[in-house]
Amino acid sequence: MFEWIKEDKPVFAWVPSIIWALVILMFSVLPYRGDFPLLVGNFDKMAHFLEYMVLSILLIRALYRAWSLPMSKNAVIALILGCVYGIVMELIQLFIPGREADIRDVIFNLIGATAGVILGRSMLWRK
Repeated sequence: MFEWIKEDKPVFAWVPSIIWALVILMFSVLPYRGDFPLLVGNFDKMAHFLEYMVLSILLIRALYRAWSLPMSKNAVIALILGCVYGIVMELIQLFIPGREADIRDVIFNLIGATAGVILGRSMLWRK
């Protein structure tokens, strides 16, 4: 059924990271409702960390499969893409009713992106 999707086609290496980036976008542009029960304690910061860690893992995987660059360059590009995306998503929230950009969210986005690059690089290093 999905024979047209081949592991050796570089364009399909980007599909998981694009889908995950769209999921992050979807949750970032939802108007805030005060009755959302999961935003207690540090759950919000942990969610930011995990979102961008997964994004960076998927980005470094896509770069590894799509481009024939050294792993260190893939890591730098994935880190830049993850960090820029995290900053842009916070800035977008300035224009969403009931949402606000928070520097702490940006920090956890950046820490998550960094952890994802380190983890993704170590996972691919074994290959």
